Amino acid sequence: MRQSLRFPTVVLLVTGALLPSRLLSQQRQAIESFSEARIAIAMGKYAEATAYLERLPKTDSTWMDAQVELVRTFALISKYDDAERVARQAVAALNGKEALTALGELMRTRGRLAAADSAFARAVAEHASDSLMASLNLALLAKARGDKAVAARGLDHFIDVYNTAAGSLTSREMMAVAIACRELGETNAELFKDALKAFDRAITLDPANIDARVALGELFLEKYNGAEAQRTLDEVLQINASHPGALVAAARRLVFDGQAGADSLLATALAVSPEFVPARLMMARGSMDLERYADAARDAERALKANPSDAGALATLAAARFVGGDERAYADARARALALNAHDAGFFVTLAEAAGRVRRYAIAADFARQAIAADSANWKAHSVLGMNLLRLGKIADGRQSLEVAFKGDPFDVWVKNTLDLLDTFKNYDESASEHAVFMIEKQESALLTIYLKDLAEKAYAKFQQRYQYAAPPPVRIEVYRSHADFSVRTVGLSGLGALGVSFGTTLAFDSPAAKDAGPFNWASTVWHELAHTFTLGSTDHRIPRWLSEGLSVWEEHQARAGWGASVSPGFLEAYRAGKLVPISRMNDGFMRPTYPEQIGYSYYQGSLVCDLIVKDWGEKAITGLLAEYRAGRTTDEAFQKVTGMDMKAFDRRFDAYMKERFGPVLEALALPGPEYPAGMGAAQFLARADSFPASYRAQVMAATPLVRARMHDEAVRVLERAHALFPGFGGDDSPASNLAVLYRAKGDTAKEIAMLKVLTLSDESNYAANMHLASLLIVRGDTAGALEASERALFINPFAPELHVVLARLYEARGDQAMRVREREALVALDPVDKSEALYELAVAYRAAGDLVKAKRAVLRALEDAPNFERAQDLLLAIVDGRKP
Repeated sequence: MRQSLRFPTVVLLVTGALLPSRLLSQQRQAIESFSEARIAIAMGKYAEATAYLERLPKTDSTWMDAQVELVRTFALISKYDDAERVARQAVAALNGKEALTALGELMRTRGRLAAADSAFARAVAEHASDSLMASLNLALLAKARGDKAVAARGLDHFIDVYNTAAGSLTSREMMAVAIACRELGETNAELFKDALKAFDRAITLDPANIDARVALGELFLEKYNGAEAQRTLDEVLQINASHPGALVAAARRLVFDGQAGADSLLATALAVSPEFVPARLMMARGSMDLERYADAARDAERALKANPSDAGALATLAAARFVGGDERAYADARARALALNAHDAGFFVTLAEAAGRVRRYAIAADFARQAIAADSANWKAHSVLGMNLLRLGKIADGRQSLEVAFKGDPFDVWVKNTLDLLDTFKNYDESASEHAVFMIEKQESALLTIYLKDLAEKAYAKFQQRYQYAAPPPVRIEVYRSHADFSVRTVGLSGLGALGVSFGTTLAFDSPAAKDAGPFNWASTVWHELAHTFTLGSTDHRIPRWLSEGLSVWEEHQARAGWGASVSPGFLEAYRAGKLVPISRMNDGFMRPTYPEQIGYSYYQGSLVCDLIVKDWGEKAITGLLAEYRAGRTTDEAFQKVTGMDMKAFDRRFDAYMKERFGPVLEALALPGPEYPAGMGAAQFLARADSFPASYRAQVMAATPLVRARMHDEAVRVLERAHALFPGFGGDDSPASNLAVLYRAKGDTAKEIAMLKVLTLSDESNYAANMHLASLLIVRGDTAGALEASERALFINPFAPELHVVLARLYEARGDQAMRVREREALVALDPVDKSEALYELAVAYRAAGDLVKAKRAVLRALEDAPNFERAQDLLLAIVDGRKP
């Protein structure tokens, strides 16, 4: 396993150590000095601090320092005109050279790059006290316009400064060294370590240097170190909960770690600083993830209004226009960006990342190649290219790009984790069917391939017929025994909550043996992800995320009874409470959930939308919508064309459909029933349930106390009422689940079977219920029903030998010799303890199926393992000379 470079430990001072106790008081205190004003700014008390600094007379010895602080503070909170007024007055005053760097920073913030360059150059030439920071800014401007040689010379100077004068540098000068090392780290990764040390030193020299702390947190984020970023940024926000830069960085960290709350942090940042470009750009990227491209473009354009020369804003605008299909506006934004820097690799990286986030991986790879052509030393471009090539199934090419990226930047945890994963591919087998290739860990491949080949080909045929589209073969299907490995394959870091991911013609999902994934229906997961292959491909990857997910769940429902998400009280309660997003904003439910269950509910809601479309307009409406998306139509345009409704009208139709489909259940859930004071006994619960027989809540509230009191007949009565009110619910805590247990205790097998059928058709991952149901149906002689239950169990856990024995015998009883052979092959693939017996039974199955060649081969293998196995000897003779064994 490759070793990644590790950052040195950075120890930051605690909050209380940097602020005077007087200002830490909860009471508002008047600012009495320039130093207290600086502390107040560090704490986010911008109004009080700027008011004090503006009142400071020119005769005060700290006046010039105060003007510099004013400029930077006004700029931080988007008061650019005030900042420029103060800066120009200060520059015109005695010793005005001390304000030149602040003026230059303001000019750069406002997009006036020539004026910024001039101000910085003057600060250096006139030997201003902060000329080192001016020198850094000159180098950064040179880099921004593509003058790499000038930038490199300017940045290299800081290494000499650090080596010769580290002990005499101020906090801001040490921060300049840190920033220079961070920039130089792009070509010499070891310098990232020096950047961290320099940031740490800058903070030690001046704990009120919030900018240094924020920059440190951003560096951790750039290197995918979410834990250190959180620790650093949390400390900043404890000091100053209103720092726009810290708020945006903290929002980025939340997104990075897949946590909610980024929107509120961005809203806070923009409330403090309405034109803060990083916040606007993050808002734009969030809108692109939601596929609201017009909104993304508006945020990018507002950022450009504040800073017309911001490369990130121009790239974000270009990305929004490109993925939104506005080619003319994209070309304009591209021309503006490249006019500033014709070799701006970052511009193309932004486009590549945006295309990848909306699942257009081939285009993302093309943009990454353009980034590399612009700057072959842009390691981010190599990593983005590598990741997208892997998503396209081009493993060797993707690995090559990632190796280049890692050699250039060994701090990139995503790249390192992915390369480590690729190193394990030698432990996988590859096999193929007509339309797919399978990569499965060697210890599982013999078994899983038996089922996956058949499942994948059936799905391919079904989807090709439905969507009138043939996915270009081979579809690559990767199966991971470790959920952490699956997470790395899909997002680069462990911790992903999903079980499967489709990149189009490359799929990855958890093995059913992935213990950290929990029990799940692996077959329906495969079906779900293969549906994405066709809905993405048939629309040229333009289908909205929510509809693609909704169709995949809908396809699960069409494939087998019991597959896919099903209705629950929680889902219907969310609908009643108005917590389901409108169809016009369905992506929000997937990308910006506001409560823990919302993503799961959104999958099911999406499938209901598809049910409604098919019900009202027929299946042709589904393919009609996909054709509209392929043509570049928006969701509003596509729905108007196919359904004749705008999205508001469709939202109303969906609301009516929900009431049509779930009306009686909604009514039962809406009835609250009585109050339940503490200390009630079982009899009191029962009385309330009997008094409110139409209230679902009243029935289920009574069930548990009644069971505890061993009042089983009464418990059955209220649970039967609850089940009648909500017959489609079969989760772990459902009335059906509890009734199955009670009926079993009473010996009422017929009713127990009825409830087990509800459970197994409502919860696709209930292995125990399926196995128990199968055993009861076998006793009753219901071979067909037992087979259905056993097949469902197989799709949850194919590693149970006893299940394959049951299936083999059931298929034998039904006379299905081919399926009997399949199950006997599966038993052999499990490498059982009694291998010779398994091989013997396989040989018997082959013979019954008429395949004497395979039968002979299997029985010979059995005899190799156990030479004195008499039944195997008899079978071999029977196969050879035709006698009856």
